[in-house]
Amino acid sequence: MTQLFDRIPESIFRTLSAVVITLLFAIILFPLYFMVTTAFKFESEIYSELTWIPRDPTLSNFRDAIVNFRIPQYLSNTSIVAFSTTAIVVVISVLASYSLTRLRFPGRAAMARGVLFVYLIPGSLMLIPMYLIIVKIGLKDTFPGLIIASMSFSVPFCTWLMMGYLRTLSSEIEEASLIDGCTRMQSLWHIVIPLSVPAIITASIFTFNNVWNEYIFALVLAQDDKHKMISVGLANFYRSDYYMVGPMMAGSLIAMTPVIILYILAQRYVVGGLSAGAVKG
Repeated sequence: MTQLFDRIPESIFRTLSAVVITLLFAIILFPLYFMVTTAFKFESEIYSELTWIPRDPTLSNFRDAIVNFRIPQYLSNTSIVAFSTTAIVVVISVLASYSLTRLRFPGRAAMARGVLFVYLIPGSLMLIPMYLIIVKIGLKDTFPGLIIASMSFSVPFCTWLMMGYLRTLSSEIEEASLIDGCTRMQSLWHIVIPLSVPAIITASIFTFNNVWNEYIFALVLAQDDKHKMISVGLANFYRSDYYMVGPMMAGSLIAMTPVIILYILAQRYVVGGLSAGAVKG
């Protein structure tokens, strides 16, 4: 296979690569383009024929999504759960990853492997046990219940991510600080955390995104409108016997905007955090 690629002229190889990348890019962006154009169409145009550009653009779908389908309420609920979960998960993950990579105690290796095993468990297998636990402690249809459920799949991932990053950091600076009289917590706060900013931001972004887009746990654990999240609220865009496609697309566009803005602002940190462990300096 390698010899076959070596025989292809570089110009042809570049052209083929550009064509393949363009096709993949178009396939990925087409659903987004369809959602954006549909959000600005009247219902009559959506159901009558397929048009690539709205004939008569309208903002009525956004008005319906905001006024009639409680999008602001769902966004507020999701923001509370997402930001709270992210803050708690980052604190727990930093402390756990530091303990598992820097401290020496019996069972450390087994606990590290356990974090990986828990991360690999599909969320659907945890749904019924998590539901029973949340109901038993009386947190169904509450924000704390949603936060605890979100932590169950976010903490293992972030801990494993932080462990991989901390292994690439030299421990000599920490040892020097301990010799100079710093405690473990002082060394963690003043040395490890500042050096781990890319990994912390990466873990925060992925946690926030996972919680924001979570559907199964949000559907089962919060069924009242006071605590319903945006992913579940978007499924309620229907009247009697048909879905309101226009308001649904408008609501989806509104729901994805905060995550897109977050990724744009933190892009360089995300790339740095993901590639930090690729080459050990």
